Amino acid sequence: MKGVSFMKRNDGFSYVEMLLVLAIIAIMIGFVTVSIGIVNRNNVARTSEKMESLAHAARTSALTKGGSWLNIASVDGKIYAYIGESLDKQPNEVKKKGEKICNNDLVITVSGSYGGTTSDTVEEEGVQSAKVLRIYFKQSTGSPSSETTIIVQKKNNNLKQSSFHIDNVTGKISK
Repeated sequence: MKGVSFMKRNDGFSYVEMLLVLAIIAIMIGFVTVSIGIVNRNNVARTSEKMESLAHAARTSALTKGGSWLNIASVDGKIYAYIGESLDKQPNEVKKKGEKICNNDLVITVSGSYGGTTSDTVEEEGVQSAKVLRIYFKQSTGSPSSETTIIVQKKNNNLKQSSFHIDNVTGKISK
């Protein structure tokens, strides 16, 4: 039995091998797709929690130090927030004095007297700049000057959003 080979030489892949590789690739793509969705939902929830925390801090500041403004502005591809004096028409000051809330892949919408969205712009003397969203908290009650709802959502996707409401009488924050 010298020189007899029990192994046949195969050239290429069998259909079973090809189907197995394609099935593994499909499973991996499924895991990646689900992971990306979870990350996006977490970004919206985390940003909403930061905004809610800032609203509580602005309310506390208003009650202890006098009226207080929560300023929100989109500058250089990021959204910033600052608690203190009104910084209307000064988005770069919000960036300088405030803290980064999130990247510009999210949109924050504020309903109320000085509301709008972080994607809004204003034009002054021919120059476009970001609109500063502002919420004023009164010293007497720590509540905003008007009914206010803050919505955080993924840009171009209204399905991924989180919101909370600030009562203009009591200042209570609720989801």
